[in-house]
Amino acid sequence: MMKIVWWGAFVGAAFWSVFAWIAYAVVDTVGTGAASVGTVPGFPAEPFTFAWIAALVHGLGVSAVTVTWLFGLAFIFGVPLVLQRFFGRRRAKPALPARHSWGSSIPSGQPVPSPQRDRTAGR
Repeated sequence: MMKIVWWGAFVGAAFWSVFAWIAYAVVDTVGTGAASVGTVPGFPAEPFTFAWIAALVHGLGVSAVTVTWLFGLAFIFGVPLVLQRFFGRRRAKPALPARHSWGSSIPSGQPVPSPQRDRTAGR
C-alpha cells in the first residue's frame, strides 16, 4: 500500500512541478515585458516609475513561485513520509532465524554429521 502512496506522491510532484514551471514562465514573461515598458535602452529605470516597480514585482513574483513550488514539494513528500511513519511496514518477526551461508560458496542446508573418530587410534 505504501508503494502506491509513494508512486502517487511522485506523480503528484511531477504535475506540481509542471504547473509551477508554467506559472514561472508566465510570471517571467509578463514581468519582463512590464519591466521594459517606458524604459530607454542603455539607461537604468528611474526609481518609483512603472518600469522600476514592475521589475521589483517581477523579481518578487519569480521568487514567490519558486518558494511556493518548494513548499508544495515538501507537502507532497511530507504526507507519505508521515503516513509511512505511522502505518508503515509492520512485519511479524520469524519464529526462528533464517539460515545464512555467511559468504561461503557452500549453500546452507542440513548440517552434515561429522564422522566418528576412533579414540583408540594413535595410542
